[in-house]
Amino acid sequence: MKKSLISLVVPVYNEADGISIFLEELYRVLLSLSYEFEVIMVDDGSRDKTSEIIMSEKYEHLKLISLSRNFGHQAALLAGLEEAKGEFIVTLDGDLQHPPSLIPKLLEQHEKGIDVVLTKRLSDSETKRLKNDTSVLFYRVLNRISSQKILENGSDFRSLNRQALDALLSMPEKRKFLRGMVQWIGFTQVVIPFSVGSRVAGESKYSILKMFSLALFGITSFTTIPLYLSAVFGLILFSLAAIYAVYVIFAKLFFSTVVEGWASVLFVQLAVGGFICLFLGLFGIYLAAIYDEVKQRPDYIVKDVHEPKQKN
Repeated sequence: MKKSLISLVVPVYNEADGISIFLEELYRVLLSLSYEFEVIMVDDGSRDKTSEIIMSEKYEHLKLISLSRNFGHQAALLAGLEEAKGEFIVTLDGDLQHPPSLIPKLLEQHEKGIDVVLTKRLSDSETKRLKNDTSVLFYRVLNRISSQKILENGSDFRSLNRQALDALLSMPEKRKFLRGMVQWIGFTQVVIPFSVGSRVAGESKYSILKMFSLALFGITSFTTIPLYLSAVFGLILFSLAAIYAVYVIFAKLFFSTVVEGWASVLFVQLAVGGFICLFLGLFGIYLAAIYDEVKQRPDYIVKDVHEPKQKN
């Protein structure tokens, strides 16, 4: 007897070379489970034949959502999550770096009553050390300045029950940082570590620039501490300037000689100017976040939806 329905949400972008191998491995795992299932592939504006290959596959319960352009990984995930109908919803990438063989362990946690199952990446290969180090640094900084702690080395390979997903989808903000939002909603959560698999083909689509953009989304979504720090530093600089002004006036009144110190004055001007530019930049980042929110544009636009093939 089959158990309840599970939904698999898989965002893909330019994965034509390896998507067939991924689907073969995914279905090998799914068919061994005692669950009904649906697989929702979200093509995030691929420029290769990713969609054509997915549509040509003969697997049942396989649905394809094609977005009108590349909206980004988080938007593609959201498109699949909003379409998912399962009692349990699993999200993973379509390049085999998130091993489908771990799915049964995620579902076991739900059977024990856990609402949200997170995964944590173990040490990656030497070739990705820079990416790993910058990721660790970002999470450590964010956790220091945010009241909401985010799992270090976390990933978008996770599963949620229906109640947790409904809570996640109820959050209306446009700048989606799902790794933080999933932990913010609460419920019972558990973390499962996993070893990152080798990509079946191609290269990672997450460039340093995209990682930096996601980091800014995370910071502006989960902490306003940088804005308060700018006010604190502004107060400190104002106090130092006031003290220095008193010193200059005192020297002018009680000493007849001109006090030489152009170098120190120039240093102070440069330091103050640098802090002002830095904090204006911080204000600009938060202003951009507000601008994105008030525009109220959709997170993504669907171009085509291909429903699952039916049994003959």
